[in-house]
Amino acid sequence: MEEKKVSWATKINYGIGAMGKGLSYGLYGKLEIYLLTVLQIKKSWLAPLFFFEKIFDGVNDVFMGIVIDNTHTKWGKFRPWCIIGALTNSLMVVATFGSPGALRAHPVGLFVYVIFFYIMWDLTYTMVDVGYWAMIPALSSSQKERDSFSMIPRLFSGIISIPMAFTMNIVERIGDGSGIDAWDTGLFRLAIVTSVVYVITSVYSAITTKERAPIAPPPPKEQRERFSLIDAAKILWNNKQVVVIVAVMILFNMANNLTNGAGGYYFLFVIKNTTQEGFLNIIKGAANGVGMLLFPVISSRLGRKRVYSGTILLPLLGYAAMAFVNYTVPMDSIFYPLAAATFMACIGYGSMSVMQSVMLADAVDYGEYETGRRNEGIIFSMLTMLSKLAGAFTALANMITFSVVKFAGEDALDATPLAQKGISFLMFMLPPLLLIGAYLIYKSGYRLTSERMEQVKDELEKRKAAHAELCESI
Repeated sequence: MEEKKVSWATKINYGIGAMGKGLSYGLYGKLEIYLLTVLQIKKSWLAPLFFFEKIFDGVNDVFMGIVIDNTHTKWGKFRPWCIIGALTNSLMVVATFGSPGALRAHPVGLFVYVIFFYIMWDLTYTMVDVGYWAMIPALSSSQKERDSFSMIPRLFSGIISIPMAFTMNIVERIGDGSGIDAWDTGLFRLAIVTSVVYVITSVYSAITTKERAPIAPPPPKEQRERFSLIDAAKILWNNKQVVVIVAVMILFNMANNLTNGAGGYYFLFVIKNTTQEGFLNIIKGAANGVGMLLFPVISSRLGRKRVYSGTILLPLLGYAAMAFVNYTVPMDSIFYPLAAATFMACIGYGSMSVMQSVMLADAVDYGEYETGRRNEGIIFSMLTMLSKLAGAFTALANMITFSVVKFAGEDALDATPLAQKGISFLMFMLPPLLLIGAYLIYKSGYRLTSERMEQVKDELEKRKAAHAELCESI
């Protein structure tokens, strides 16, 4: 039975929900600058907080997935949390960048304030983030439609986040000057503006985006199965395709994070031209956009299997080109060939950002096919959890590398040749090793091909039709 085609209005309305969320998340990317420069909190206090918070954040995503799968309302499982999360998270953003002046003279009290609202920001952002992405399999069962639902929000988020590349320029303008005082005022005002946009776009998207009816309506309240953390662990472990996807994505995200994180050090300590870093970031964003747009087009022509393999292997070619350029081109002429190599790698990363949502959506259907239970919340909590775990492992890799080369990255004059080699290792030598591991895991363990998913979809449709006939006979 052919599913009714989803209108472009629905796809656009769903994509709008990512705009304010992405804008607010971009502002939160300046939190470290705010804490270190404006509030002048010691870096030795913040480093452990950021590392362990990422681990907590990943576990928190799974808990949120459990909550979503235990949610049964007339609005569905996901949209209520998109609204609740946006409303509360926007308040946490404002509170974080609006720390009371009375606390500024008390470092310990200020740090406790920061810890509290940082964790609260995390908890509330997880509500809207997991709820939003977990909605994809509930919007359509068509692979082609899911490609669009996975691509459009990232494209919209990327477009509205372009101004955030110039965040500090905006902050100084609305903060009426430059320096710490202007940053303090400007970041708080920008937090208010982004939070308003955040709430408007999230609420509008939740109201105008309708979830697809499940195979069977939820059972009466007294008969509903409740999911616990142990149940979530069993669901994830028993769905071997989710395990494969998570392993692939953690390695892929680590590779991407290492390149992005080491890029700043590379331009500061190796090339010694920070202006070029800004231009390269714009090029990387454009390449990611190209990868997102190409994924649904090429998938429909070449098939998912080839596109998945190409998505993982394309960055390998980019890294090979980066290494060649680094060791053969003089530093004063390196930018353009390095930018071309980076563009190639980032097309693959853009495609992967769509690919991981599509793979998890298929894993939801496959889990329902195997067990008869749909667990969008628990399975899609992996999407956000794996990126945070990858961030924690990336931070660990950075700390180990800089410890080995005796370089903390705080003064360009201290960048020894050994430190420069360590930065190059993090930027374009370790990432391809991780990608090779991701490719081997994918080739040996991933089984949800287009043909297999068509079989799964047909079986689920038959079950839906059989359930409908049973209900009519009763």
